[in-house]
Amino acid sequence: MGINKKNLKRTREHIAEVNGSMIKMNHYRYDALINHNPECKSVGCIIGHATALDAENVRKNFTDRYEGIKFTAWSKEFFGIGRGSALWTYLFSHEHLDIKDYHLYRMDYILAGNKAPTIIGEVYYNYNYILHYDDGYFIPKGWEIYTKQKE
Repeated sequence: MGINKKNLKRTREHIAEVNGSMIKMNHYRYDALINHNPECKSVGCIIGHATALDAENVRKNFTDRYEGIKFTAWSKEFFGIGRGSALWTYLFSHEHLDIKDYHLYRMDYILAGNKAPTIIGEVYYNYNYILHYDDGYFIPKGWEIYTKQKE
């Protein structure tokens, strides 16, 4: 079974409305643990923001009073793909840029009927290694690209 494209499209539309400075793929959403709020009012990743689209279900079935929101379990139900799959990694991994247009591009790429592309290397950006795919996304000049070595 593939990704739930209806929910991916809803997420894409939602993220398009989120202030770009609120997208941080490797930052923890403190409000999810403290007040268990599915509506992301802080900096968060794509999944952290998407929980607002399914808030009642998140509160009822994916929130633990000690651990907060169970993002991984929720994302598997909502999107139909599990963490660790190539598609989940392409769309939601923390090893991605904190640039909103970058994530909109990836969602558009999948919504257009493409499969998860192949990882072809890593880009060194802002003191982080970011996964780089063969999906045609433009890598700005000056970024260091580290290609995967063939074994």
